[in-house]
Amino acid sequence: MPIIINILPNVYWLYNNPLNIQSTGDYKIEMKKFAETNNIKSIIELDDKLGFWQKSSSYINDIKVQMEKDEFAKLLAILKKINEIVNNAYTSNQSCIISTYNQPYLEIGLSIWIYFFNQNAGLPFDNVIKLLSYKIIGSIALSDTMKKFFAFLNLNQVSNVKL
Repeated sequence: MPIIINILPNVYWLYNNPLNIQSTGDYKIEMKKFAETNNIKSIIELDDKLGFWQKSSSYINDIKVQMEKDEFAKLLAILKKINEIVNNAYTSNQSCIISTYNQPYLEIGLSIWIYFFNQNAGLPFDNVIKLLSYKIIGSIALSDTMKKFFAFLNLNQVSNVKL
């Protein structure tokens, strides 16, 4: 069975349990059942939008650096859009599911919430990660690339602070 976490009222994160992986068909059936049972009309399946992630890892450094920049820009655009969707669902009392099925994209599902709570609650990234670790079922590790992404975001936030 997929993991379903109620992150905020009316906002759910559904992901494939890394300790008990389900087939795509079974996962989609469970997601559909959950959505119907809870009268959720908005399902955001991210896997088909994340094919760009970590493509840079198999290239030499000169190419890798540019590809990582592109990956980071695409990821940031997705996080901003999902942040907007989640804020809207939460404030308008419209339920939604954010779904990440494939193992390589589970860290992006986690990063959605790290980014969300950093941007909306002003929590530092490391505090958000600690708090989410209590809620997550299964082991979802952040890759070095994802850690680098959040380090760049953190550095950017620090450099934009007005003194």
